[in-house]
Amino acid sequence: MNPKPGHKKKKQTETLDEIIFLGTGGARYVIAKQLRATGGIFFRLGGKNVLVDPGPESYFRFLSYLPKFNAEKIDAIILSHKHIDHSADINVYLDVMTKGGFNKNGILLAPQDAFGEEGVVYKYLLSFLNEVIYIEEGLEFTLGDLKFVFPLRHKHRVETYGFKLFYKDATVSYITDTKFFSELIDVYQADVLIVNLIKLERSEIDHLSVPECAEIIKGIKPRVAIITHFGMTMLRAGPWNIARRLKQMTGVTVLAAEDGKHYELKKLLSY
Repeated sequence: MNPKPGHKKKKQTETLDEIIFLGTGGARYVIAKQLRATGGIFFRLGGKNVLVDPGPESYFRFLSYLPKFNAEKIDAIILSHKHIDHSADINVYLDVMTKGGFNKNGILLAPQDAFGEEGVVYKYLLSFLNEVIYIEEGLEFTLGDLKFVFPLRHKHRVETYGFKLFYKDATVSYITDTKFFSELIDVYQADVLIVNLIKLERSEIDHLSVPECAEIIKGIKPRVAIITHFGMTMLRAGPWNIARRLKQMTGVTVLAAEDGKHYELKKLLSY
């Protein structure tokens, strides 16, 4: 049947490839005051939905920033490590995405120490999932057109892993909490680099500082870097100010992530 005069044919909506920051805060002082949300990162790429590091209030932020999205459509959750600012809402999501176990669904990837007596994942929820995968150094995981590689264990107080994501012709690396060491530069080469940047100055704490972040960005030379997971000293200095300073130090465009901000992958790759 031919459409009536003046009738406009509906365009097919393409799936938008984007990275959404459900929270850009980290460390205990920021958690306590919720000066920035601590909700983690949500990847919507290639028709797949992957949640990373759902900290305190993550699910509340998820509902606020993605009001039309059903959490049952989450395909996988990745915990980089078990610290509370990365994992507090994990059990909420596992219950919600599986309808309390009535709809077996989803995949959970986490280090082995996130499970068991000293872990953070409730044992009874594991049977609700399609699959549980222990992250270890060198693990490769494929989900549709997405390929995740966990290249090495980070230097942190608990078992911790970042990842490098391959999608089409693009690469995205996520460097989660860690003490600086040079191998980070070698294994996280990528077009888009996401770095957890807790503090301004170097210290004995196993987190990256601004000078160390600059060394990583300068070594990797991504098209664009995004800093996130800010501690109190970073918030006092202003993450946007630090992003400008890092750009001056490295020659790379650096963005300071914002709570609830949607970053379209296509635009990130255009830098």
